[in-house]
Amino acid sequence: MQRIASVIVLLVLGALSLAAQRNIDGLKEEADRAEGGHQAKLCSELAKYLVAIADEQFSHGNVEQAQTTVQDILKYAQKARDAAIKNRDDMKATELRLRETQRQLEAVRRTVAVEDRPPLEGVEKKIEQFRLDLLDAMFGLKKKEKT
Repeated sequence: MQRIASVIVLLVLGALSLAAQRNIDGLKEEADRAEGGHQAKLCSELAKYLVAIADEQFSHGNVEQAQTTVQDILKYAQKARDAAIKNRDDMKATELRLRETQRQLEAVRRTVAVEDRPPLEGVEKKIEQFRLDLLDAMFGLKKKEKT
């Protein structure tokens, strides 16, 4: 009886994992197709969501898969920044989501093995630069045009 219950639990967990992967793929497709401020919002939310997935992958010992997810975090954070600046839309909310992503990534970095930390540190620094780019776009001094 316990063996049957174990098999059922494993099947359910496998199905949930597959459903989560489909959900992530759907979110990626939607973020890639979106435009303007909506793309900035979707990409920044996706980057933030992927941090939890990378953390889970690190926890389960899937380091290579987790590092790939970390690169996806960077990719979508960059897309969020680019879309927000290009369209001058949703910049404040995008910066806030990227700040939260950076903080969560820092928390993950502190829990992983020392040899797995350098790529996380690099992505963290790049996300910080993306945030600074957004802040500069929002509050930077406008250059005076020559008359």
